Amino acid sequence: MAQPLRPDFSDVRGRRLLIALSGGADSVALAVMLAEARKAYDLTLYAAHVDHGIRPESQEDARFCRSLCQRLGIPFESVRFDVPAEAKKQHRGLEAVGRELRYHWLREVQNRTRSDFIVLAHHMDDQAETVLMHLGRGAGPEGVCGMRRLSKGLYRPMLDYRKSELVAWLVERGFEWREDSTNQIADNPRNILRLHGIPALEQCYPQFVRATARFAQSSQIESDFIGVLTREYLTKTHGGNEFFTWLELSELPHRAIMRRAIREVCSVEGLSWEQLNALESLCHEKRGKIDLSGELMAERTGNRIYFIPKKSKAIVPVSLSLDGETACKPLCTITAAPCLPNPVKTDQSRQVLKAATLRGAVIRTRRAGDRIRPLGCGDRLLSDYLTDKKVDRPLRDFIPLVAVGNRIHWVCGYGISQEAAVSPGDEAVTLKYNEYNGGKHHAE
Repeated sequence: MAQPLRPDFSDVRGRRLLIALSGGADSVALAVMLAEARKAYDLTLYAAHVDHGIRPESQEDARFCRSLCQRLGIPFESVRFDVPAEAKKQHRGLEAVGRELRYHWLREVQNRTRSDFIVLAHHMDDQAETVLMHLGRGAGPEGVCGMRRLSKGLYRPMLDYRKSELVAWLVERGFEWREDSTNQIADNPRNILRLHGIPALEQCYPQFVRATARFAQSSQIESDFIGVLTREYLTKTHGGNEFFTWLELSELPHRAIMRRAIREVCSVEGLSWEQLNALESLCHEKRGKIDLSGELMAERTGNRIYFIPKKSKAIVPVSLSLDGETACKPLCTITAAPCLPNPVKTDQSRQVLKAATLRGAVIRTRRAGDRIRPLGCGDRLLSDYLTDKKVDRPLRDFIPLVAVGNRIHWVCGYGISQEAAVSPGDEAVTLKYNEYNGGKHHAE
């Protein structure tokens, strides 16, 4: 007699669920269990089936799923894709293309049915295969966590059960299911592990699958803890604006947190082990650069590591209004108004300047040949001025400037020119700048 299976669905009580129903034993068991628990847990159920067009009998699978849902009283819909044709067109593998099409359509159905979660029938054997596949690819701590019960709109309530338990339960209850013949072909990593790898490991360790599932759960607990610490660290150190992001490195955390923070801040998809090691090493240097991809580079300077696009968004100069707001997208806005000639000394984002000096001024970023005469100093190149101000190099191209020709009269957040400084009796204008996204263009 099969062991009674009593899955706990309390974590989705009162929710709308879309069951991904393949017709295999695991998804049939899932659909039956949810249907029987529907009233107790106040669930609203829907089911969806994807025919990948790979096997001749796949249309029979769709009919079987429809009949099962009629029996269980679950609204059902299905779709058919020609995955082989699409894979050939994209020059990609059947498995990858099929998965992409399947999940895209399931998300559409989820939105249409207003379901809270897509429910998947992944079980303990699937979890063991997933952990081994991730290990084989060289995954880090997050990868060996395997699949989670609840994650990104997906719900996997069967991870505590072996496939054999689900099959025995269905047999005892008198339910049939469909067999996918492609699961018996050792032509992809998962099938190879399922057919050969895990059976061989179970000869050495009879409880290998359950032990691997426990390992995944332990890894999830520890990974979640590191995740909490990383978010706390990023709250204090992560900055960004329209153009790039950065991490403050005044105090370096534990390596586990540093590496997780780098992965979260760096926008490179599929950051390699070698790149991650190089970025971690760069955090310990005083300065340096790393080419990360065709679109992104990292630079260590000052107390930060910056992640900078190689092609920056162009900033179009905008004529400065001396009475009202001027927008220089996506850099900043500057609001101007006539005022008394009283200098501002305590607010880096506001200055009072001589109106006559600002006639014909524009808001822009720096250019070659820009010059400034700082207060109480002689005429200088803007680049030298920014170096003296210890402005990190990546920031220099995105500081808002108020300029007339190549003469800079306000480096927003840093200082004004001697020519623009007000004296008693001058016609004066107060300028206040704000960044579009609330980020900071200047170092602390």
